[in-house]
Amino acid sequence: MSTGTLTRPRRGLLSSRAGGTALTIIAPLVLFVLLALAWQWAAATFKSVLPPLQNVFEDIASRPDFYLENLLVTLEAAMLGFAIGVVVALLLAAAIVHFRFLRAAIMPLALLLNVTPIVAIAPALVVAFGFNEIPHIIVAALSAFFPTLINSITGLRAVDPQALEVFDAMSASKLEIFFRLRVPSSLPYLFAGARLSVTAAMIGAVVSEFTGSSKGIGAVIVMATTYLNLSQMWAAIFFSAVTTLILLGIVGLVERLVVRW
Repeated sequence: MSTGTLTRPRRGLLSSRAGGTALTIIAPLVLFVLLALAWQWAAATFKSVLPPLQNVFEDIASRPDFYLENLLVTLEAAMLGFAIGVVVALLLAAAIVHFRFLRAAIMPLALLLNVTPIVAIAPALVVAFGFNEIPHIIVAALSAFFPTLINSITGLRAVDPQALEVFDAMSASKLEIFFRLRVPSSLPYLFAGARLSVTAAMIGAVVSEFTGSSKGIGAVIVMATTYLNLSQMWAAIFFSAVTTLILLGIVGLVERLVVRW
């Protein structure tokens, strides 16, 4: 077989990969450009609904410290809540997998917490804990809890039956089966839950700041709504959205480093 026949498939493979990479970059850019044009048209047509994009970016450029300071307040509450919610969910998921009666006891309460509106919880927490970070951390933790719990239970149970038989044949303990079989096989599910939970925690922290808070992105949005400052409102929303995308990217990067199969 000649060298030319070997290089043609390789060139075709490289060109297809390059085309796929270009498509993943160009397609979102085209979409963002179209959305920006549609935004500008809507801002010019419905002036009381959307501000021009240049006004939003000018507001951000004129006082970046204001937005960053409030963003850090929201991010702190979101990350603390995310950590608490994920840890509690993982511990409960491990217990539910090993003790079936716990599923019947815990899942109804978890479902009840999941379907309860965050907007309804936040004022009650402010009354209970006062005007500090605790209500916002609790809301973020509750928001992050359910996605991780469901994905963790599913992942810890999604074990290859043949691999489980091998571990049983080797007289492996439940602890060895859990850490050497169940946890590795559940990693894709755990990271899928982490992506949902980090988004939910950020949303929960922002929404909780609508009530009983003078700092944070949620408080900035409420302040802008009160004074009909559309540029400030959308600038705060922009910071929240970009931060959530960065957090999702971090979770995806950690997943690539940990899950190598």
